[in-house]
Amino acid sequence: MIRLAIFLLFLGSGMTGLIYQLVWTKYLTLVFGVSLLAISTVLTCFFGGLALGSWLGGRWVDRFGRGFTLYGMAEVLIGLYALIFPFILDLNNSVYTIVANNSELGFWGLALVKFVLSACILLIPTTLMGATLPILSKTFAGNHSRFARDIGGLYSINTVGAVIGAVITTFVLIPGLGLKAILLVSGALNIAIGLTAVYLGRRHDHKFEQPTPVSAAPEERGETIPKGFALLLVLTFGISGFTGLAYEVVWSRTLGFILTGTIYAFTAVLAAFLSGIALGSFAFSLFADRFKRPSTLIALLAAVDVLIGLSSIGLINLYDAMPTFDLYSRLDATQSWSEFIWLNFFTSYLTLLLPAFLFGATFPLVCKIYNFRPEGVGRKIGNVYSVNTVGGILGSFAGGFILIPLIGMQKTIVLMGLLNIAIGAAIMLANPFARRSVRYWSVAAMAAAAVIAILPLPENMPLTLHKSLLRTGERIVFYKEGPAATVLIAEKQGAELSASNKRLWINGNAATAAFYEGLQINRFQGVLPMVLHPDPKDVLVICFGSGTTFGTLSQFPVNRVDNVEIAATIIEGAHHFSRENMDVLNNPRSKRNIDDGRSFLAATSRKFDVITEEPMHPSLVGVVNLYTKEYYELAKAHLKPGGIMSQWIPLYNVSVEDMKMLVSTFQSVFPHTTIWLANADIFMIGSPDRTVVDYSRVLAKLNMPNVKRLLTDIDLEDPNEFLGTFVMNEDMVRAYANGAPVMTDDLPEVEFSGPKALHINTISPNLAEFLKFREPVVNYLEFPENMSPAERGGVQAALNNRYSSSYYNIIGRAYFAASNFQEALKYFKASLEIDPTDRNSLHYRNKLRFYDKGE
Repeated sequence: MIRLAIFLLFLGSGMTGLIYQLVWTKYLTLVFGVSLLAISTVLTCFFGGLALGSWLGGRWVDRFGRGFTLYGMAEVLIGLYALIFPFILDLNNSVYTIVANNSELGFWGLALVKFVLSACILLIPTTLMGATLPILSKTFAGNHSRFARDIGGLYSINTVGAVIGAVITTFVLIPGLGLKAILLVSGALNIAIGLTAVYLGRRHDHKFEQPTPVSAAPEERGETIPKGFALLLVLTFGISGFTGLAYEVVWSRTLGFILTGTIYAFTAVLAAFLSGIALGSFAFSLFADRFKRPSTLIALLAAVDVLIGLSSIGLINLYDAMPTFDLYSRLDATQSWSEFIWLNFFTSYLTLLLPAFLFGATFPLVCKIYNFRPEGVGRKIGNVYSVNTVGGILGSFAGGFILIPLIGMQKTIVLMGLLNIAIGAAIMLANPFARRSVRYWSVAAMAAAAVIAILPLPENMPLTLHKSLLRTGERIVFYKEGPAATVLIAEKQGAELSASNKRLWINGNAATAAFYEGLQINRFQGVLPMVLHPDPKDVLVICFGSGTTFGTLSQFPVNRVDNVEIAATIIEGAHHFSRENMDVLNNPRSKRNIDDGRSFLAATSRKFDVITEEPMHPSLVGVVNLYTKEYYELAKAHLKPGGIMSQWIPLYNVSVEDMKMLVSTFQSVFPHTTIWLANADIFMIGSPDRTVVDYSRVLAKLNMPNVKRLLTDIDLEDPNEFLGTFVMNEDMVRAYANGAPVMTDDLPEVEFSGPKALHINTISPNLAEFLKFREPVVNYLEFPENMSPAERGGVQAALNNRYSSSYYNIIGRAYFAASNFQEALKYFKASLEIDPTDRNSLHYRNKLRFYDKGE
């Protein structure tokens, strides 16, 4: 009964531990950014604490005993720390901001500051977490005959708790409670677990103080584990941890591509990996104790390590064939939310369960072999677990920052697979109890199996997956796997209405395009705030994409345009868009910064006249950090007096409710918000004062030769056309978003609700909703005093006419988005009957002319 109670408590420990990992990482990346380096820094500190705690915990329990009591005290302290974490975090953030704003440390200097601060804030609780397994292992190691069963059981039940924690955090806790409430609930649960364990300790600790001797100890049979082999065993287990986390980096990137990179994909991958580990540990712990000779266990461990390598290499073939599977196309098309989630989990378990199962099997085997003598259990388990964790830290870093950029994802998997096979070979060669001939023949068989596994591999599995994105006639002009992103650029000559058709994908997600619609969005984003601001000189562009917005902004008479991009790989492909981005990389007024946009703002003391932002879709994991109230407040603090913030939001794959939430959040920080519409995207302009559009300024800036040339390509050089993109001013924006919640860092709802609309047509309902609140731009025009009444009247009449025609244009766009091309054509024609100069309607009419039965 007491064992069942401790198993249940340790299940809760695993659950809260994973909850803390996700919540604390989310909190810290809000300040430090969601770049791979920032996330790796946080996770390194997290797992470093676990390794230190494991090493210390084993020694504490060997010295002091009273395992239940020590475990309970650790859990209580973890819970108390969770309760005060928000206050510690505020102090941490303040220290970082002060250091960053008052020093010239540069990128790597600030990276070191992030590491030190992350270590300071995570070291205490993670050390306590890491100590719990070796502490309980000592308590449960009283009977050597069931040692593997109990240790494996503890490890697997704790890992099952982690799976539960990952799933409920994503599906229930964050979207339902928010981060602060989660810490309160989890902290209270940890305290309850700890107090229960302390109570049990007072009643039962004395029963587990001394290990029960084994009647037939292995040393009596002459099979004592040599110290040299024991050291090799621990070191190879550390290398196994290295390969495991390196695999996880690659598998997460690969499955993120297949599953669309949402928070649910991340959770499915994590749950599958942890489930496999739990199952493997549990299954092998059931029979490992039956082997009375360490030689058999050593051979079994070697075989398991080899199978890890072979199964991981074999996964390459499975991933390469994935585009031919029905579930692959269903993942990209299903409109059923339940089916989408089921497919995420099914795909993750299908691909990861076997290698993860084998990884889980190694823990009870290593512990049983290493601990074939029952004394010093806590120290030995602490050694094993801490070395494995340190290996995992190094593997995660090397996989993301060294191996993928240097040799690519497929070769990284192959290299790690060969390393696992080499581990098995080394263990078998060093097996002190096996005959020499058996060892040599075993290693030869392992080498042959490695060759057989490698021979049928495809040329480049990740590239095969990316090729599935291409349309007929497209060719790849750039492909690069980098630390933060895999980037693909494809081109189709003579497509659509432009001379070329180039598209950009980042980690399998469509980012931007160089054809008409894509160019219109990017260039409009670059021109709109510059036209509305009287004299912008210092400009910040967050996100690079094709560089088109960045390049457009650099065409104005500014002092400097800064760009912040999280992935250097994206910049490397920019020369393929040099025509579209005006060769911005060679513009002396442009400056590039490789960083997370939020982290950059937190670290700089500079202020800007204009800040523009075009992040990835808000439903993708981590991107929501650039759409919250706290982020907008940070951006606002970096605007000069009279500064303007321009925020892009797509109408596609964003529900009406989420759209209103995003708008409400922006306006909560920028009360003077206007909305402008270009194709299937809106642009929110946040300004310090109620918007009044200076008509003479619009004319002057649109007539600048460089700007006019860029806008001519996208039919927006005409002032009427440009101003016709106006949708609503602040009062109507407020009416439109009335009652919608404000999204905060604590409750980033769109990250969780957004994926539900990924495969649904949301453009049409969003446009229909905007139609209810739109108003004419002439209500907010400011004309020059020397303009004659006749001229003013002519401009007003033309804009009112455009306002009337655009009503039908917007309906036409809604039908077009719904693929009802016949109805769309009718409304574009209706728009042109009112205003034959409506360039947008002309564009769509030309696209749809083959549907016109009258032509």
